[in-house]
Amino acid sequence: MRSLNTSRFTDASPLRLLDLAYLTVLLPLLLVMKVPMLLFLLLVVSLLFFRKEPSAGTLILTALAGFLALFLSLYGTFNFTGLSRLRLFVELLTYLLIIAVSLQRLTRKINFYLLVSPVLLLALSLFFFHSIVMLGYVIVEIFVLLWLILAQRMQGSLQESLRMGAMLFAFSLPWVVLLFIFFPRISFEHASYGFRGGEIKRMGHDGTMYLDNNALLVPSDRIVMEVGFGGKVPSPDKLYFRGSMLYMDKKDHWEPLPKQIKREKKPQYEAIDDIIVYKVTLYPTQKRWLYLLDLPIEAPEGASIDLDFVTTLKANIDDPVHYEATSVLTYRYGNSIEPVVLEAALHANTVANPKSFVLAQQIKELYPDPVKRVDAIVGVFKDHNLTYSLRPKPLDLNHSVDSFLFDTRRGYCVHFASSFVIFSRMAGIPARIVTGYKGDLINSVENYLVIKERDAHAWAELLIDSQWVRFETTSYASFLDQETQDILQSEGADSGQRSAMDQINLYLMYAKYQVETWILEYSHFRQMQLLEHARNNPGFVLKFFGALAVVIILSLSVFAYFRRPICHDSVLCILHPLFKRLQKEGYVRQDGETLHHFFNRYLSEYPQVQQVQDIDRLYENIRYAGDASKESETMFRQAVKEFLAQR
Repeated sequence: MRSLNTSRFTDASPLRLLDLAYLTVLLPLLLVMKVPMLLFLLLVVSLLFFRKEPSAGTLILTALAGFLALFLSLYGTFNFTGLSRLRLFVELLTYLLIIAVSLQRLTRKINFYLLVSPVLLLALSLFFFHSIVMLGYVIVEIFVLLWLILAQRMQGSLQESLRMGAMLFAFSLPWVVLLFIFFPRISFEHASYGFRGGEIKRMGHDGTMYLDNNALLVPSDRIVMEVGFGGKVPSPDKLYFRGSMLYMDKKDHWEPLPKQIKREKKPQYEAIDDIIVYKVTLYPTQKRWLYLLDLPIEAPEGASIDLDFVTTLKANIDDPVHYEATSVLTYRYGNSIEPVVLEAALHANTVANPKSFVLAQQIKELYPDPVKRVDAIVGVFKDHNLTYSLRPKPLDLNHSVDSFLFDTRRGYCVHFASSFVIFSRMAGIPARIVTGYKGDLINSVENYLVIKERDAHAWAELLIDSQWVRFETTSYASFLDQETQDILQSEGADSGQRSAMDQINLYLMYAKYQVETWILEYSHFRQMQLLEHARNNPGFVLKFFGALAVVIILSLSVFAYFRRPICHDSVLCILHPLFKRLQKEGYVRQDGETLHHFFNRYLSEYPQVQQVQDIDRLYENIRYAGDASKESETMFRQAVKEFLAQR
């Protein structure tokens, strides 16, 4: 638009204010608009600059250009499947609104539709951005819109309306906090309302684990899950998020038990200690598996837990899923294992790995006690000088265990877990593979933990004395090859340290998580949690009222600061408190009255007030005698202070 007049508004100023409002709300939308729509906006701006009164033909051609830009922007997605996506649907509404607003703005006539459109565009932009940055910008947008409304209503300078907007904004802050706490959002349980989002797919387990080129290895920092705990993040040895349970060795990959095997309906366990409640945000994987800390004892709403404590949904995860779960970190289970499961957990192709089978049989004969036998198996893996490598040589899949233990001796989690499970079975110990994610405290801050694709992991469970016991098989590696060290160090993993940027990013993600948890997702349930916490923690109540007092003080301070009158003349600014004091006494300066006459009028009744005489004299010297030195101004300020102190 055209430049703004910051002193007084002309007849066209309402349109200019609307232009500023549209500029504010359109800035984030420009980042997601397609090129044809950006070109259409450029056309509209050009017409506003170069044509005063567009003809009917110009408006018709502009409308056609707008619909052409709309078609080109969404070309290829105008089908039933495409329109079922929420993002595309909102994008379509946004483009239609922009076309309508542009045509109305070209007429240079204001109607109700044009006035409310900035608010509609602001609301629509929230569908495209879900970040703290956008939340902050929305606050700025609301403030700017409030300022522009006041500017129009006050019919004064932009500076005065800006001051008034800041005062109202500051004054409303404590009330907003109180209303937010005691009147929470209506919770829709993250409903999609029939729409499907276009989220980026994350890697997810699908009930298989490969040993060939499809093996589980995704060295990516893309976030799979965000986890918030009620207290501190558990220790690293407790951060195993269970995904799939695998029994069947298919030579080049592992699978779960066949679906035709019938099992009991309810999993059995004995909780020992460390029951923990936590909240998870799981990003789209297009798989059905949910990931819960080992051992989940309560399924999230809409999910089910099988006898191996694997948690799944009925449908694939195509949108971010938010769920709360309960797990026990110290437990015992495995007493009631079914014969068909025990048979699957002992099955091994002994012919395929003759060297390993001979060694396993020797261990079985030497150690009848299962505990000592497992210790011996662990010793075998530790004694074979295995190397943890992210770039291992391919295994001979026809003899995978022999190839791993006696040939390549290199691999990562899937190779360690697979070889360990098969070797244990050949030694007479029931074993199985678990795939999931292994959390790393380096990706945590306070009670918040990030799980990345690189945290995908596989480990083993062995049945010892009728109890399933977890084994971290990668810990049996004796070496870490140089290439893997370089990869891990360059990516910040396994070094125990974060770069400065990684740490800043983690704190920003933590702040985002807190905002999403306590602001964007603040529902009646969250309110009850907060009130229950306050009831049980008097210290929290004191902190809350202390924080609220700080907010009120800051709000009042900002309000008082902007409430001060604007002084463009330093001498008149010094006199302003004196004018207010005299006004209370009934002496008001008349329009057109000089200060000398005003002071003399006061001195005619109070001739003994020496300070007013000094003020009058010093003012005349500063204003008209050219004595504008700092010393004179200081004396002038002091005379005013002395007068105020005596009244």
